[in-house]
Amino acid sequence: MRAVFTEIIDGDVEAVRRRLEGKPAEATALAAKTPKKYAGQSTLQVAYRHGQFEIAALLLEAGADPNFIEHSEREPWAMPVLHHAIMAAVQRSRWLAPTWREEDPWRFRNTAERADDAFAALEHLLDSGADVGVTDSYGNTSLARATLDARQILPSYHHNDPDWVDPKPLNPELVEDLRRIFDTLVSHGADLDHVDPRSGDKTLADFYGPEPVTQFLRA
Repeated sequence: MRAVFTEIIDGDVEAVRRRLEGKPAEATALAAKTPKKYAGQSTLQVAYRHGQFEIAALLLEAGADPNFIEHSEREPWAMPVLHHAIMAAVQRSRWLAPTWREEDPWRFRNTAERADDAFAALEHLLDSGADVGVTDSYGNTSLARATLDARQILPSYHHNDPDWVDPKPLNPELVEDLRRIFDTLVSHGADLDHVDPRSGDKTLADFYGPEPVTQFLRA
């Protein structure tokens, strides 16, 4: 693996800064075939994958492409930089994880600072020219990416048993963190009325119906 990728993954901000000062072209480097999980990805994609947001900002300043996407046949799938940033922001929101303690059953998975940093990095990418209309190699839009990731941390809904209630509460902190993610995508041009032929020409809100995620998909 090229040294710049090792520095990004390790979070060595100063090493990356020095490297870019000496070789600005390193900002647009692509990962080699090994290790396979990074094959063909850009420095910016790897930075967002690992939550190295300060490094991501340095890369953007040095000329990294905010709209890079690797070859469409990449396994398991190819995602634009923006989708990596969305995943990072959603995963670092203040969702609840079980403690398995009866007296205190839930705890925040992330701090407010961690959520704020990831959201700021997403906004920076959008403000740097990332195209909110870009799709991954499966055809998922940016809003679809946010929806799929949000469903993983929101309380579950059983379509075959609508009376079932997930014991995991929907905490207001998570609602706040997810709301701003969806809102900033929409404010940058994401289309809430987009229909997907894979879902019977339904909007995301219509497709997911009564699920908790739908509250973020309506104007």
